[in-house]
Amino acid sequence: MEAINDDKTTMIRPTDIYGHITKAVYWYGNPYMNWHDPRVPGGKWGQQLTINEAGDCLVQSIVFNDHVRKEVTGQPAEHLQMTADQAAAILEETLTTLNYCGHVADDTDSDANQTVTLTNDDGERYVFVDFQDTEPLAIGRLSMKVRDVLNRADLLVMDGRSRDDFIEQLTIKFVDTDGYTETLTLDRDSEKVTYFRKPGDGTDVTTVYHMPENVSAILDNLNPADFTETIPGLPDDVADDDDGFGAFTCTVTRRNLEPITFGGDYEKYSLPQNWSDLMDVLRGMVNITPTGALFAEGYYQHRRRRTSDVIYLGVQFSDGGREYNYLTDDNSIDVGDQIVVPVGSDDTGQVVTVSSKNYYQPEDVPFPLDQVKRMIGKADDLADNDPDPEDLEI
Repeated sequence: MEAINDDKTTMIRPTDIYGHITKAVYWYGNPYMNWHDPRVPGGKWGQQLTINEAGDCLVQSIVFNDHVRKEVTGQPAEHLQMTADQAAAILEETLTTLNYCGHVADDTDSDANQTVTLTNDDGERYVFVDFQDTEPLAIGRLSMKVRDVLNRADLLVMDGRSRDDFIEQLTIKFVDTDGYTETLTLDRDSEKVTYFRKPGDGTDVTTVYHMPENVSAILDNLNPADFTETIPGLPDDVADDDDGFGAFTCTVTRRNLEPITFGGDYEKYSLPQNWSDLMDVLRGMVNITPTGALFAEGYYQHRRRRTSDVIYLGVQFSDGGREYNYLTDDNSIDVGDQIVVPVGSDDTGQVVTVSSKNYYQPEDVPFPLDQVKRMIGKADDLADNDPDPEDLEI
């Protein structure tokens, strides 16, 4: 949103509209989780989290229906704490995010299952709704930030994606039938993916990918429960044969709870339901060319041009055909440019694409200078001068 003055444009910040936010109340009602309570007919279970600017936080379990909300009997409110700086950052990010992907409720909005109520230092309250589906990634990142700061993975916050704990590290080990091994590790603290491979010949290769925020984002999107509750297991009628699947073990290191370890043959019946999606994401992350500039001939075989150099341009008249050389004094021509070269005994001009460019000292040229023809010119330059079409072949 912008306000335009006569002589300049100024950006309006969310705090200019809503004021300085001192408290946020995050309400997430789960419409699919029934909760029996005689005080609330047809009750469902929800959670309310309150954060104020001092860092004081309150978590309450709520039973609700379309008309009423009450604290769940036997589940007392929990008092949590974060620093004032952490609270200020979260309150500011909450306002910024909701200003972008939500809107303030009005008379046309029904009682939403997910709301965030912001209160400013003047006591004014703004209830934001309809943010969950607009920008789920931003809502998810903010929700995980709140969980991380409070060290409570079970909080619903804004996206409802609670889990039993945070995943700090994921390690997958694979051993093939011929002794070939691989180990893939995702580590939250270092934000690194480490990929180790050891062929049977005794050599080994370790590749480390440092990907700030990407690694933690992947781990945040994984639910530890998926690694224990969605593995189908072998059917009763599975054939008793060996198709060389190889074996794997997977260790899920959690922040507060004991690690989860599972394994078996590396095939679908032994793997969690979300394994294919996880591998697709990881493949895209590590699919980086294993060699770079150090191994590129275009670097180490290239040298600075000398004023006494002659320039040889290589061209091909057919895909995969032999390369022919032409001379030029125009150093602005590069590989990929189109030029016109003389062809045949009558030196008919033909448009070709430069496939190579090399500098040589006169005594080091690969072909005698008196046997190499000179290019006629750049194709674009000649076209601008309106040459006779019959003089050029394409």
